[in-house]
Amino acid sequence: MNWDVYLKEATEHLQHYIRIDTVNPPGNEIEGAKFFENLFNRESIPCEVYEPEKGRGNVLAILKGDGSKRPILLCSHMDVVPVEREKWEVDPFSGTIRNGYLYGRGTLDDKTMGILEMMTLFIAKREGLRLKRDLLFLATADEETGGRWGVRWAVQNLPVLDDVEYALNEGGDVILDEKGLPTRYEISNGQKVICHLKLKARGTSGHGSMPHRDNPNVKLVQALDQVTKWETPFKILPSVKEYFRKLAPRQSPRERPFYEDIEEGLKDPSFLARFTSNPIYNAMIRDTIALTTLQGGNKTNVIPSESSATLDCRLIPGYPKEDFLNELRRHLGHEIEWEVLSESRSIPPSPLDTDLFRAIERFAQERDPGCPVLPHLLPGATDSRYLREKGIITYDFCFARLTEDELLRVHANNERISLENLRFGMEMMFSIIREVAT
Repeated sequence: MNWDVYLKEATEHLQHYIRIDTVNPPGNEIEGAKFFENLFNRESIPCEVYEPEKGRGNVLAILKGDGSKRPILLCSHMDVVPVEREKWEVDPFSGTIRNGYLYGRGTLDDKTMGILEMMTLFIAKREGLRLKRDLLFLATADEETGGRWGVRWAVQNLPVLDDVEYALNEGGDVILDEKGLPTRYEISNGQKVICHLKLKARGTSGHGSMPHRDNPNVKLVQALDQVTKWETPFKILPSVKEYFRKLAPRQSPRERPFYEDIEEGLKDPSFLARFTSNPIYNAMIRDTIALTTLQGGNKTNVIPSESSATLDCRLIPGYPKEDFLNELRRHLGHEIEWEVLSESRSIPPSPLDTDLFRAIERFAQERDPGCPVLPHLLPGATDSRYLREKGIITYDFCFARLTEDELLRVHANNERISLENLRFGMEMMFSIIREVAT
């Protein structure tokens, strides 16, 4: 198998894909769908494009197996977030290669994933794999704004997804240390529950020179002060406890015992302070509340009659949302109104005792002996919530080896992927699919 040839092909495809502007809004993912349709047609792999809303495209391709095992879905999204062109070193839609890196919006989130999945189908067909499972490729619209015209639409309207057993989607990575050595493979098997709230305080308008006690801004600020000081209780899922247990051997002798049993470890005040100062770790063990917007008047010398704020709440799955909201109400007090702007359902994490997860673990141990494969609760949200809700065992993994600094380029300026990572991703995805699907 000539990986050099496949890398050259994948690189050229990714460059062309990056040049298709699919910033959402408006998305215009139909152009990305046509891009994939053309390539699958050239490969003689059946493919169909769907356009549930004008300009919002989805594309499904199927490489058939013998049907003795249930299908596996390779999922990605075509839309990307906006860019600040003036802050980029290169044109973010050029696919420029510089010093071994391919630059462009979507290289990390999530266009590289689409190319890796497409190449997996191509390679499986060209190498003559005797598939026991159908391989489904699905590239979708609208992930960055909720998935209404993408995966959510697909699971409701594409019957071919009804029998899918496994899915791979964006999410975790291989995390490298500052020396470029792998520390862990993070595989997200679940995500937190979304609960976006709008708060509103009402009062009496007036002149700023004559302050009074019915100022809605003061009411709102005082309520928010209580909420932001609220230390929500720990809710540690078994998979999260296992995540930190597997991290323990890589900690310093001082920290190791705390990680081995994180529930006990968090009872130590000093460790608690150190641990929760890491925003990712903190988000994995409790419900979180982020104050994201404030609106309170539009003139310096006028007290408004109304002020508002929004909260981005992310809740641990498996617990009643009502319990959280009731406690939040207690902290806000009786003078604050609220409404739910958007929310997601509480969906249990995908199980780990599966052929697919074991295949990921085997690849990791062959490539990086001793490097742990960790089930990860994703603090954010991906389209995988719709797949898990449908009963599909779904793992989120981006098939890239990244330092924590490189991860900060997601949604940021100068987003890029190394060509070395492109090759690694192809080799890993193909290896896993070959093991699970043949």
